[in-house]
Amino acid sequence: MTVWRDDPEHAADTLVEASRDDLRLAPGEHLLLINQGGRLPQVLAAAGFKISIWNRRASPLVQGAAEPSRISADAALLRMPKSKDELVMTAHQACAAVRCGGRIFIYGGNDEGIRAVAPRLSAIAPSIASIATRHHGRILAFGRPADAAIKADLAAWQQTVDAGWVTFPGLFARGDKDDGTALLIRHLPAPSPGARVLDYGCGPGAIAAAITAWASDADIDALDNDTVALLAVRANVPRATPILGFDLSGVAGRRYDLIVSNPPIHAGVREDHGVLKRLISDGAPLLTANGKFALVVQRRVPLEKMLAATFADVAIAADDGRFRVWHAARAKAASGR
Repeated sequence: MTVWRDDPEHAADTLVEASRDDLRLAPGEHLLLINQGGRLPQVLAAAGFKISIWNRRASPLVQGAAEPSRISADAALLRMPKSKDELVMTAHQACAAVRCGGRIFIYGGNDEGIRAVAPRLSAIAPSIASIATRHHGRILAFGRPADAAIKADLAAWQQTVDAGWVTFPGLFARGDKDDGTALLIRHLPAPSPGARVLDYGCGPGAIAAAITAWASDADIDALDNDTVALLAVRANVPRATPILGFDLSGVAGRRYDLIVSNPPIHAGVREDHGVLKRLISDGAPLLTANGKFALVVQRRVPLEKMLAATFADVAIAADDGRFRVWHAARAKAASGR
């Protein structure tokens, strides 16, 4: 296992720091750093650069935004996202925030697919070149194209599928119902009249839309750390309340009859159950006396042990051989109830 799998943000920062001379940037220049999750902004600021940060997704360190400010930066350093269609959109957005004559750098690990990026950007960066290859990673660079080549507005990337369903590049399952979500929807507990529901990690709103179809008076909060996902939710489920957050602190003090989720279990390419564990432990105190959890995960994930540590009633509601839907209720006193 390479460091790109074990600690990808550390590996990405190390790659850029070791390649400073290859970038040919001068202290005092204004840099737009995109998709940052590590120490790089602090390192470059300490080296004398003016730093702006744009992350599409909210994190404990950065407030997310769907689009960057038009700041005319001298250069942009774009940490490659997982989704290749998101990469193309983000590259266009980065170009719009860089001055004429500026450069855009894209960096990532070989394990992450950085070597396959250039053909995907041929329309906007026909002369993209690899300027650094080290530490099992690579940095690509190209000059900002003419304004006419740049699709700067987010609306230009909106996709409409399945009778009006709105999605954008980079959304989970490309906006479709993946198999796990579809199984969860088929086996959700029936919401009571006027139920308060939290759709955690809502994406473009597939689960929230299904609940609205069954219980038109349900009060639904749709929480996600992806600002673009919440734009899709506003279009797809107008009755839901979109909430930007990377954990449950965004809904602290609220109470729910049902918390439902197809939770993320990966940090980059590495499987990580931290988010899932925090969702269970922090979510239990938010449930009403008769409230329930409904979660779907791949069947290999040892969810029963996690749920049983917090809930008295734990059951498998469905199993299709790949995914399991779990229901849990009656939070134990240790959860803070």
